[in-house]
Amino acid sequence: MKACVIHRAEEVRIEDAPRPEPGAGQVRLRFAFGGVCGSDIHYFQHGRVGDSVLRGPMILGHEFSAVVDLPGAGVDGLAPGDKVAVTPALPCGRCEYCNRGLANLCTDMSFMGSAARFPHCDGGFASELVVEAGQCIRLPETADLRHVAMAEPYAVALHAVSMAGDLAGATVLVTGAGVIGQMCATAARAAGAARILMSDIAPGALARARALGVDAVFDAGDAGAMAALTDTPACDAVFEASGAAPALNTAIAACRPRGTVVQVGFLPPRAPVDLAKLLTREISLVGTYRFIDEFAEAVRQIVAEEVDLRPMISADMALDDPAAVFARALDKTETLKVMVHF
Repeated sequence: MKACVIHRAEEVRIEDAPRPEPGAGQVRLRFAFGGVCGSDIHYFQHGRVGDSVLRGPMILGHEFSAVVDLPGAGVDGLAPGDKVAVTPALPCGRCEYCNRGLANLCTDMSFMGSAARFPHCDGGFASELVVEAGQCIRLPETADLRHVAMAEPYAVALHAVSMAGDLAGATVLVTGAGVIGQMCATAARAAGAARILMSDIAPGALARARALGVDAVFDAGDAGAMAALTDTPACDAVFEASGAAPALNTAIAACRPRGTVVQVGFLPPRAPVDLAKLLTREISLVGTYRFIDEFAEAVRQIVAEEVDLRPMISADMALDDPAAVFARALDKTETLKVMVHF
């Protein structure tokens, strides 16, 4: 098989490896499509994502779809040729948080394409790979595997939206018009939000936000435009998806009393944030991390065509040249989601 292996920052290679054999309860898959995530980019640029530091080679990738090649012993309901969506999360099922139904906070999580553990958890960017059968959701024969590969980041957005409570009829602001920001807007609309606003500072991102069809777009570099958001705060919920401290300040300022700000993007350490209005308006500021059971719901919405995330795919590339793939993924002026295949 072939695999996309990172060794250290800016050193990613396609390598040959023995064909993996599934054990009991496992299934061997043939890779179909995969999305390059922000964490893949961080590993490529810096050799780390936050506290998860590369200490050895690791196969990248956790957003992907596949086709069943060979079920292992004891696997029912999956047969060769079946299309599947694959969740990259494998919680332990035993810790306090798993027992409380908060598997995303598992203290012994195995997550594909993550250096949080050592040995690292290999990801899905391999022509053939083995996963636990329970990680697979069988799809209809007609399912678009390229579209289904967007399920993991959409599940992140669905979980973020769930953290804001009931959005029926709500006015929602999303700060940051990247992939996750656009998916948060899509998920908020699916949850019943009546009015969706988006802000960003980059011209390309602003153009993509307008193309998404939100109700209003605000240039974060335009003081007058931002004053319209913050002088008379009218947002019931705000999703901060940029990971920038000024955007979180805007999110808090634009949130009406008793509203909720959901921090989706990773903020840098010691980010300067003005929390005064958090107190005087009794705003709830909550974090959101990965997803719980939203992965299955993301797959359901995509397969049922209740949402169409395909316009967010801005490039389809073969993984034969990882340097070219990451160069394209890093070009934020033109790129949202890079989709890869073998």
